[in-house]
Amino acid sequence: MRLFRFLMPVILAVLVLFARPDGVRAQELSCITVSIIVPSVVGSAGDLVARAVAGAATNLGGTAFRVRNRPREIARRLIEEAAPNGCTLMLDTQIQVAFELRGNAETHWRDFKPVALLTRTPVAVVLSSGGRPPPPPKGQEPPAPPSFAGTIAKLRAEPESVTFALVDDPLEQMLFLRMEEALKVRFRIRGFESGISRYRELVSGPPGVAGFVSLKAAAVRGKELELNVLAVSGAFAPAMLPGVPTVGTEAGGLSFGIDHGLFGPRDLPDDVVSGLVEIISKVMETRGVLADLHKEYGTEAALIPGDRFARYLENLSADWSELLQRQNNGGRLGQKS
Repeated sequence: MRLFRFLMPVILAVLVLFARPDGVRAQELSCITVSIIVPSVVGSAGDLVARAVAGAATNLGGTAFRVRNRPREIARRLIEEAAPNGCTLMLDTQIQVAFELRGNAETHWRDFKPVALLTRTPVAVVLSSGGRPPPPPKGQEPPAPPSFAGTIAKLRAEPESVTFALVDDPLEQMLFLRMEEALKVRFRIRGFESGISRYRELVSGPPGVAGFVSLKAAAVRGKELELNVLAVSGAFAPAMLPGVPTVGTEAGGLSFGIDHGLFGPRDLPDDVVSGLVEIISKVMETRGVLADLHKEYGTEAALIPGDRFARYLENLSADWSELLQRQNNGGRLGQKS
């Protein structure tokens, strides 16, 4: 009897060990706080997505999630040096793939562990108006604004007849090239060092220059007649831009946007990834977690977990690599304003 009482705790411990599920549950993460490193400034698209997800994840109870904004090189180093325990993650876009193909970074996306794709945020294609137009003469209707179909028809008839303001950013350049190829047109490119300088040019510069802006900026400036909103890159027209067509109407159904996902250290174990995906899945099921982002920027949930996220990145890398091989851009992307 004494032997039985001595062995009982050992037997129970063994039974608990074998009964333990393979995945690391949300409450079993080894850290009190999970840091989500964002390689962009406070208020940027990535920062807003990270804070929405972190807040909802924290509200689930157990582990707290906190956002830390760092310059890209520091963010990369923090992830590379982090312990593979799920306590330090990075939220970034498919720019990691663009970096690899364009040779713009010391590391590639394969140097990190894809945890989950979270969201997609579409962009608007706009055309500068040259400033707010004067009111038409009394009794006359204002002229019809340029249309997406008309602009594309002009470009197909006259290649490079429309200038596209493009930021010196590998991701934007890849999205632009993919759109241009699907539309079967060729823009004249004018390069800008930053999104701010490009935005100022679109709003205050001469008419007829195309470019990408956020849906929020398109809605505000379009209402003020400072920009002509031609199309949106998502699969559906958002409520904030009624009547605006999608790029896919002229590009064979193409849709694209800025995809935000979570990455961990390269050696992050699969069971820890599964535990994190469990948390993120619950976050994405939380009512209203992306409501504000959807209303202002058109952001949609696009959850793709673990291995499927890695395959998405592999396929994207292959598609973009073939795109670059097909196109002969001859230094177009290097042109500066």
